[in-house]
Amino acid sequence: MSFVCAIPIVSAFFASCIQELPLATGYVEGEYLLIAPVATAQVAQMTLRRGDEVAKGDILVQLEHRDAAIALAEAKAALSAAQARLANMSEGRRAEEIRVIEANLVSARAQAEEIAREEVRISSLVDRGVVPLAQLEEVQSRLEVANSHVSEVRASLAVARLPARAHEIDAAEAEVAQAKARVEAASWQLGQRTLYAPADGRVTEILRNVGEIAGPQAPVLSLLPDGAVLVRLFIPEAAVAGIEVGTKMRINCDGCGDGASATVNYIADEPEFTPPVIYSLENRQKLVFMVEARPDRGPNWGPDGGRSILKPGQIVDAVLHEPEP
Repeated sequence: MSFVCAIPIVSAFFASCIQELPLATGYVEGEYLLIAPVATAQVAQMTLRRGDEVAKGDILVQLEHRDAAIALAEAKAALSAAQARLANMSEGRRAEEIRVIEANLVSARAQAEEIAREEVRISSLVDRGVVPLAQLEEVQSRLEVANSHVSEVRASLAVARLPARAHEIDAAEAEVAQAKARVEAASWQLGQRTLYAPADGRVTEILRNVGEIAGPQAPVLSLLPDGAVLVRLFIPEAAVAGIEVGTKMRINCDGCGDGASATVNYIADEPEFTPPVIYSLENRQKLVFMVEARPDRGPNWGPDGGRSILKPGQIVDAVLHEPEP
């Protein structure tokens, strides 16, 4: 065969003379989710175990929530108080207070009318010379005071029926808006005490048990969503020029079956020496480029079409497609 391949004209007719496609070695990596609360709290209830399957929306962990429930109740009470103050300012004084002022106005008018009738009677007596003029002047003075009192009570009634001043109402409305925001925040905080599965997947680690404290930097468990795996390959320096984002490659591994493929979605900018995970005497001094590829849906996915049979940590080989001419 080597003799035939050495003849340029004849070698073109033999597929066995074509140079083999470059091979890349790597491993499967999982894109795990660490499930943690937004605020520090004690783990109150959790029935999951390592390896359990979960569906999106399933309850994973219940955290202690009594303090959050109390905070929400306080926020709702503050909102009710703010709304009551706003309603009071918008409607003016209470109906009972207005009725008292209305009664005072009726009394003041009756008193003024009585003095007015007395003024007419005294004026007639003065004209006939029965009573002195000074007595008429005294009645007229009392009538003037009574009319002033009627005007004063009428003005008080008008003010009592008015709402508060505009800037006071604006301030009360702002207090209501602030109280509503606090209720929303407290309600959200209470809701965060229950942790739900963000996607279908499998529990891979239990990091906190019931009674332990969880927080933003202290997750409760790790979850591997269905299909959340990628292939991390190390491409020889001589072959990386033919690889670009979007390049398809065939994935080979134990148990993968035929037709497993992946699409390149990241290529490292700089080369590195062969990492220990694929270290061997043949490639110990070789420079390689790290490439990440996302498995394509197909034969390397489970019967439900949602989970790849590629497992994190699995060693794989990739046969790279030749670049388009």
